[in-house]
This record gives sequence, C-alpha cells and structure tokens, in this order.
Amino acid sequence: MAGSTSLLPTGRAVPRTAAKVGPGVWEQQVNTGVSLHFSFEFDDPGAFAGSISHRSVGELGMFGVACRRHTVHRRPDDLTLAGDASFLLTLQLAGTKQVTQDGRSATLRAGEFALYDSERPLTLDVSDGYRSVNVRFRKATVGAHDAEAFSHLVARKFSTDHGIAPVVWSAILSLGSLAPGHQSAGILVAGNVLDMTAAMLRAHTGGTGPLERDDRVRRRRAVLAHIDERLSDPDLRVDTIAAACFVSVRHLHALFDDTGHTVTGWIRHRRVEACKRDLANPAARSVPVAAIGARWGLGGPSHFGQVFKNSAGVTPAEFRRQALA
Repeated sequence: MAGSTSLLPTGRAVPRTAAKVGPGVWEQQVNTGVSLHFSFEFDDPGAFAGSISHRSVGELGMFGVACRRHTVHRRPDDLTLAGDASFLLTLQLAGTKQVTQDGRSATLRAGEFALYDSERPLTLDVSDGYRSVNVRFRKATVGAHDAEAFSHLVARKFSTDHGIAPVVWSAILSLGSLAPGHQSAGILVAGNVLDMTAAMLRAHTGGTGPLERDDRVRRRRAVLAHIDERLSDPDLRVDTIAAACFVSVRHLHALFDDTGHTVTGWIRHRRVEACKRDLANPAARSVPVAAIGARWGLGGPSHFGQVFKNSAGVTPAEFRRQALA
C-alpha cells in the first residue's frame, strides 16, 4: 500500500521536512492555510516542528503538511467560526493519523485516505514523521444529493490501490505541483479533478445512506448525464428532458427535491460552470464573452451577463480578466 504513493509526484504539493515553529504560529499557519478554525494540543510544545504549503486552484483548496506529533480538533466552538460548508480529503504519505468523527475512528497509514466534514466535530491525532496532502472542496460544488451521500463516508479508511483512486490522487498531486504561472490552465483542470474526486467518492456510497434504497439516485444520475450532454442546446427544457429520460415532468421535478436546485437551476449552474472553464482557457482568449455564453445556451449578452454575475459574483469579463491575469 505504501508503495502506491511513491508513484505519485509530490513536487511542490507537500513540504518534505518540518521546520521548528511555535504552537501559536502553527495554529495561525494551519487555520489560514485551510481556511477553517482548528484547536490544537501539543505533548511537547517546545519541540514541535511543522511546515504547511497551501494554494487554491479553481474550486479546490489544497494543502500539504509535514509535522511532528500533536492533536487537532474541530470543537463545537470552532464550528461557529468562519468557513464554508466543505468536505476535506486527506491522503497519508508518511507516519500515521487517526481521524475521529461522527462516532467513527480510522487510523491512516501511507497510501490510505479518508474524508471528513467541516460542519461536524473532529479529532485528528497525528504521529511523528507525519506527511499528508489534503484537498478541500465546498459541498455546494457537488450538489446537495452528493453531499448527503458523502456525509456517510466520513472517518472511513480507503486505499489508493483500489478503483480509480490511484488516478484521482495522481491528478490531485500533479495539480498541487502546477507552477503558479499556469494558474489559468489549472482552473480548467481543477474542474475535471473535482468531477473525478466526486466519482471516486460515489463509488464508495453504495448502501451507506438512505438515498440508495431504491432507483431514485440511478434515475437522477441519468437525468444529470442527459443535461450535461445537451448543455449547449438553448432549447433544453424540462419537458424535453422528461421525455428523453422516460419520466413525467412531475417526477422529474421530484427527483430534484433534495438537491438544493430546481431542474432549471441545475441547468443554469452547469452552464455557468462550463462558461467559467472556457473563460479561463488561454486558448479561448480571443473568443468574445457573448459567444461563450451563446455556446452554452445562455442566450444574448445581457441575459448571459446577468445569469453569470448572479452565480459567480462577477461579470464574465471580470472573471476572465482575473482567471487569465
């Protein structure tokens, strides 16, 4: 199992050594790097050493850690402080870490990974000689139905030797090693890596939660795939989707009841995400903003601009300028 991680490029993704640092400085570095609030316990504060690297690429927050033994908590008081509702994946590269959350506990060794939830109390017991790479993504980026299913996976141990996990973690580590000058390309790749990560987690959700008790999830996934295949069609509508997927309009709406989106809201969300990828693509720099909106079925310039800004918080032109800076 440990051998599988030796095949993955770490590069800039994870510090190779831990530097001597005071507990207060370490707390500040971690909380800033992860953009969450943690509390810490140190057996020997004077001897502690740790190094953390962090960066954001698209929708992914990535941080690598090398450190000595200590304990990390997300206590109820920590949960009230700033931070978006997120999942965090942690891959062990060296040493051990015990992840405790939601009444479960898993001890990770090199080549093993686990998921934890930013909205629930958490304890991480870290050994000496510890190194890990970690990925944070907002629950909103995977949708409410996946977020609910993934919540049943916290504090469970998974191996990088199985399924698509080796491919996913290789992509994550390669993305973390991407040179800063390739940030615009990284935004494009990060979207694909997030999709791969969600697919990897979905493979572990079978039978772990209430959403899998009938064919509801299977039907919804078929609908989502149909929508993605036809995002560029400006005539994509609820009635045509229902007909193509052999469900009634009423049943189609019901499939989205617990997702946090309406059917049309999901279509709009996916179109905006597709536009973001095109706007951040240096090869499409000369393509007019309005043409990108039209390519993904978002109509005229004013409609596209309004829909995009409502979702992204900036205009398409501002997003492109920031992404290609």
